[in-house]
Amino acid sequence: YNLFALEVRNMKYRVGFLFLCIQFCMPCYLASAFLVTLNDQQKADALKQGSEQGFNVIKYVNQCYKFGEGDLFDENGILRTKWSKLMIISGLMAVKDLKPTEKEQMMILSDTTLQIDLHAYGDRMNFANDYKVYLIQNDKQIEPEKISADDAAYTPSKSAVTTGFPKYRATIRAFFDYDKINPGGKTEVVLIKHTKKVTFDVNFADYK
Repeated sequence: YNLFALEVRNMKYRVGFLFLCIQFCMPCYLASAFLVTLNDQQKADALKQGSEQGFNVIKYVNQCYKFGEGDLFDENGILRTKWSKLMIISGLMAVKDLKPTEKEQMMILSDTTLQIDLHAYGDRMNFANDYKVYLIQNDKQIEPEKISADDAAYTPSKSAVTTGFPKYRATIRAFFDYDKINPGGKTEVVLIKHTKKVTFDVNFADYK
């Protein structure tokens, strides 16, 4: 009886250990779409994750939501979802031992547009003022509700390059109506810079 009981107990340990291994080895499945509407639990989770990041929150969010990596001065972009914006405001306020008010949260949650930031580089101020941005989903072209460009003087680190780098970095902000896009669909983000077109393949399902 003692040997049988010992064998049963050992079997339970092995099954339990196997179950834990399966849990830890299972892939972390991506969301089926980024969140246009957040319930109370999702909102709380976003705020909690942001506060845990604290001062590092902007770097963390930008890393998670970026697309279009390439050479140093290649165009690239960042998706600005409601979840990521809640994280940022929560993290920045946590540094000062503050929390976003309900009004501040509602300003983010009630927004009707998805913000997409695109970064480009040039040799003069206002070089990106005439740039255009649009999306393509299911062969349909989707125009932004509004678009703007901000320039800032740019100096890369000395270890990156020494001469010949662009002097300015522009952030082109485009805002797309949620009702006109599929938040779980594969998307082409298109940047038109005069006669040149730059296209990014972005799957919205990869983001939250």
